[in-house]
Amino acid sequence: MSTTPSQPPTLNDLLASARTRDRYSNYDVAAAEARLRARQASRHRPPRQRTTNTVLALAHKEWTRPQDEYTPDADRAWWDLNAVSLLILFGPDADCHLKDFIASQYADKAGALVFACLLHLAGDSSGARFWWRFAAGVGHLVAEYCLFLEHAHSGEYHDAGYWRTQLMHHHFEPALLCGDRATAPLINPTHIDQVHSHITYPHHPEIGAVPLPQPTLVQQLRHLTSLL
Repeated sequence: MSTTPSQPPTLNDLLASARTRDRYSNYDVAAAEARLRARQASRHRPPRQRTTNTVLALAHKEWTRPQDEYTPDADRAWWDLNAVSLLILFGPDADCHLKDFIASQYADKAGALVFACLLHLAGDSSGARFWWRFAAGVGHLVAEYCLFLEHAHSGEYHDAGYWRTQLMHHHFEPALLCGDRATAPLINPTHIDQVHSHITYPHHPEIGAVPLPQPTLVQQLRHLTSLL
């Protein structure tokens, strides 16, 4: 007796029989795509726009607190990171910390923070992250905060969550250790560009190129912070 062969299942049939249907029924896919596009655009925005857009820079008067349950979006994290870096550079002892950093053969954690913040504003994100990690590794809480913001800006939420946990463990309050968010100065990017000639990038066999400050960078930092 002949039989009629059954039709192979269609794609719709296979999807209909999937075991995890409607797992994310309440998830707004369009909004998620918009957030990803915004993060991507922010990540590739030219550094000059990042440091000179006064409207965006002054939009927030309060720090993002690690105690908050959410990770800040890319723009908010970026402007907070700029504000921290500027307040560190324009602090009363920044040049002395940088000088100690060089004199100690790059072992001073306060100087490492100053140098990392300068690298960040000069557009060297990977170099800034390297020295923030060094400073955070030896217990500098502001460096931990910078890493929390930098990872949030880059969309690396697992790493941002790690540094948030560390900051909460130390009861970190940005207003106490970073200063008044609203007083962060703005800086002309052409002035920042002048620091590049005072930084070298020797190659380390295991790490790769590592930015190091030259002694002349101390005087350049003093000149830079005297321009306001």
